Amino acid sequence: MAVVSAFVLAGAAPAAAQPELDQCVPADLRGDAITFRADDHVVSRGLVLGSGSSGVLLTPGTGESLCAWLPLARRLADDGYQVLLHQTRAEVVPRGEYRYGLDVMGAARELHRRDATSIVAAGAGTGATAAAATAERISGLKGLVLLTPFAVTGQGTELDAVAGVRAVEVPSFVAVAQDDAMAGEAREVAGAASDSRLEIVPGTADGAELTQDSAMRDKVRAFVREAMPPRTFIERWALPISGVVLLLVVAGVVVLRRRNTTTPPGVSADS
Repeated sequence: MAVVSAFVLAGAAPAAAQPELDQCVPADLRGDAITFRADDHVVSRGLVLGSGSSGVLLTPGTGESLCAWLPLARRLADDGYQVLLHQTRAEVVPRGEYRYGLDVMGAARELHRRDATSIVAAGAGTGATAAAATAERISGLKGLVLLTPFAVTGQGTELDAVAGVRAVEVPSFVAVAQDDAMAGEAREVAGAASDSRLEIVPGTADGAELTQDSAMRDKVRAFVREAMPPRTFIERWALPISGVVLLLVVAGVVVLRRRNTTTPPGVSADS
């Protein structure tokens, strides 16, 4: 019996690690923290801001915190999008097991689980390469935002951004700093896309750091709005308003019925 028990325990899959949320996440956002699981059972932490059927996925690069995306994420949520930004698995698994494409797919599934039916996938550095490489497998994909992407990266499993953007018919926004060593690769990725917008900015800002500039944030927001228009005011409030109207109608009917069944003054209830 002891031998059988030992065998069962030895064959049991280890429990997935529960990563800690980045310390940089402000207290007012910690209540929006989520976890999701990739196909290889690695658990990632993230945040969801906003709501709605139009989702934006933000994937950081190696060594980047999800907080690098916060200024852009907040503005996109204000624009009417449901925004999921997540941590990289580099922080929770040993080196050599970086399978960033699985994280992108897991995050996209989480957005769909939260009722998003269309997605713009954005990434920085290796996250951008992963978003592009897995683009064909993201259901409801409407566009790609790729900041300082590698054309191909072999960290963990090989990810090919060039082949990825060639495989989809969605618009791509590619941005890189002109003095960044990856500028040539970003140009290659943009050139492979069927519909791309390439932004080359002065300096050496890298990955999500590019969005610390308000002008770049506005360009990304404009691209997202063009690729995946947010719900209009009427669309966002039609269901709540219709519910209120229905309640008012029901209340009005009840009041009228009560008035019609009330015994007039001076008339006996037995008459």
